[in-house]
Amino acid sequence: MKVKYIDKRHWRRIIDREYTEVKVNNNKFKGIIGLVTMKKVREPLEVTVVGQNIIVADDNYQWLQILPEKKRYSITVMLDDKGNPLEYYFDINIKNVTQKGNARTVDLCLDVLVLPDGQYELVDQDDLERALESGQITQKQYHEAYVIAHQLMIKIDDDFQAMQDRIMYCFYKIKQKSNTSKHPFQKKHVPHKAKDSKNKTHKPKFSSKHPKQDKHVKHEKSSKSEKTDKQHKKGTFEQWSKQTSHKTSDN
Repeated sequence: MKVKYIDKRHWRRIIDREYTEVKVNNNKFKGIIGLVTMKKVREPLEVTVVGQNIIVADDNYQWLQILPEKKRYSITVMLDDKGNPLEYYFDINIKNVTQKGNARTVDLCLDVLVLPDGQYELVDQDDLERALESGQITQKQYHEAYVIAHQLMIKIDDDFQAMQDRIMYCFYKIKQKSNTSKHPFQKKHVPHKAKDSKNKTHKPKFSSKHPKQDKHVKHEKSSKSEKTDKQHKKGTFEQWSKQTSHKTSDN
């Protein structure tokens, strides 16, 4: 049976792509989440879903790949260049391999396609029939494919909004991973800058000393000594100014 890697490494339609992947293990989701960003494609891909023609692959479109652990299905969410969902594609699989860096599925042919408004259809029954007739799958696997597909369609009928919420959680997790990868040192620089600004505040040490010298000048000094003292003070301030400017430039 066909093996599908969720990073789309073998898809010739894509000329240039970016791929982000994260493994999640919590009470909301367990498995692998991948995000394929199609920077450049050879040509757009148009498909028909529930009677509607939709372009699902084009420049700057994204495919969100959700691979649940120990489940027999996987989800691909096709997003346009503005991040709007176009289609939810449920693959029925023989198994999911949640190996980070090599996450993949073993396809069981049958698929459920869903529009954002909840309309859906079951497709590729002919492929499943051919796989059975050619001996690629067993009668048991053939039966299991329909059981899993119908279970998914019941969930879509009952509460598609809840399924969308779980999918959006996966989208949030992969976006969080993507932003962290692009700005790995962002959090480390902020306290570093604040620390540097504190080290440069040495001016109060100088400003507090010199005014005290002016207040303690004795009035008994002669006019000549006062003139000399003023010149001395002026020279001292100029020296301090030069020293301060040197220290500031050194920082």
